[in-house]
Amino acid sequence: MKQRFSATLTFITTLLIAPTALAHPGHDHAHWSSSMVHLLWILPAVAALGLAITLYRRKKVATQSKSK
Repeated sequence: MKQRFSATLTFITTLLIAPTALAHPGHDHAHWSSSMVHLLWILPAVAALGLAITLYRRKKVATQSKSK
């Protein structure tokens, strides 16, 4: 129950913060380097997602091996 509440709270918080994050002032999106800047910002998110998937798979395998 606590985990579900935490997930719901995180989801709602993300929905409330997202519009302000998308409306950030800053660099010119038409500049030649803007693609590289966005790529550098998204790489940590992709790495974190990969780490989360790897840790989930390891935990799942460990749980299955303990139950045998």
